[in-house]
Amino acid sequence: MDADQRKEPKGPEILKQNAGRLLSVVALVFCAPVGALFVSVAMDAVGIALGITGYVLGARRLGSLALVLCTLAMFAGVLIGQGVIPGDAFDRAVDGWFRDMPTERFTEE
Repeated sequence: MDADQRKEPKGPEILKQNAGRLLSVVALVFCAPVGALFVSVAMDAVGIALGITGYVLGARRLGSLALVLCTLAMFAGVLIGQGVIPGDAFDRAVDGWFRDMPTERFTEE
């Protein structure tokens, strides 16, 4: 396809494409890192939904990149959280914090 024959999006198509780019960038900047670092499956699910929405709205590369990276971050976060791959497991990281809370469940007699 020649460069002169390629159609440039006009009007509402540009707005849809820009909205898709914005949603995909939000997924890449916020959802993927937060989901991987803080073991937040919900944040990665939001990132996957934003990536799919960005893809549908016309941001094909950014949308698919957000979808793939958020999915990988979800699996990496879950594996780190369970102690399957090296890293500080989520259960061990928050164990001391919960033990210091004055509740009946964690009191040692």
